[in-house]
Amino acid sequence: MTKRFSLLVDDDSQGVGYQSPLLEANNEQNSIPILKQIKFQQLNLQWPINSWRKYGVQIDFSEGDEKNEIKFETVITRLDDHSTGDRVVEINRSEDIWINEKEPDLVMDKLAHETGKVIYPLQLRVNALGEAIAIENHPAIVKRWTETKKNLSSYFEGEFFDKYIFKTEAVLFDLDRFTFAVLYRDWFMQSYFLPIFKNYGEDKTRRDYLKFPLPASFANPGFFTQQTIVGHTTDQGAIELIHQGELKEDEGLTIQKYKGNYEALIRLNPFHNHIVAYKGQWNIREHDKDIAVGIKYFELDNPALFSKNNWTIANQSQAAEPEKERQGSFLKKLFD
Repeated sequence: MTKRFSLLVDDDSQGVGYQSPLLEANNEQNSIPILKQIKFQQLNLQWPINSWRKYGVQIDFSEGDEKNEIKFETVITRLDDHSTGDRVVEINRSEDIWINEKEPDLVMDKLAHETGKVIYPLQLRVNALGEAIAIENHPAIVKRWTETKKNLSSYFEGEFFDKYIFKTEAVLFDLDRFTFAVLYRDWFMQSYFLPIFKNYGEDKTRRDYLKFPLPASFANPGFFTQQTIVGHTTDQGAIELIHQGELKEDEGLTIQKYKGNYEALIRLNPFHNHIVAYKGQWNIREHDKDIAVGIKYFELDNPALFSKNNWTIANQSQAAEPEKERQGSFLKKLFD
């Protein structure tokens, strides 16, 4: 896997019946609406069945003086809808992963990486707001574990390994615990499947609680977040969604353990409203300890990020990889 990144995400066209009002004023259905006024207040995700997107993901963690960085690639494909009408997507994550620009080399990191592979492919049910609400292929994942565990036993041994496997199986075999771990303790999952596809009102602003995998108690309602659609598209044609949130205190506690804030810039395709780029930052104060998490992800292998007909169907071969230098300059342009 080549070390490169660029930024994006998409959704579905079925059952939406929505055409961006940006284009009505333009009268050119295939032109990119650059620096156009946004007149609508409803975001609806459009994502054709059997089409997929590929992303580069980077997550940065810091606690005091300790800093760590993780990079990987992931592919998300829309499958046939659930019987309830919810969308179903399949997530595949690259086997290659970098921790601080290196492949996992510590025993603990290697074991965690090899164990985590059993989760993929992962199939999720997603509601109309864009939230992942259930795991659809849990039995298949449990079945894969048997072979994975056998392979791990040929490389790892000892008391630490036995305890790690015991803890892994305690979560893996319990659907509720497994769902919580995958959907609510994973930074990429939580930020990608945010409930952003909704009506923002005449002032194009909503204020809701958003939850992320922070070390807060279950009583914590999350980040009370102002979510605003910027009034014009960018010079590349993207719709911008800005998040500014504050971690609210636990009700009923006399001593508050955490304080924090959240900021994110999300750029959406003007035709389909899928995420073109996401860059988020969380800063948490736990007593006298400072914790920071940053995540950014973007689409790979797609030179037409803001155009209308830029979908890749599952049975099509992937597009040729853009040059590394072009990907880097594009990312810089997106977020500078």
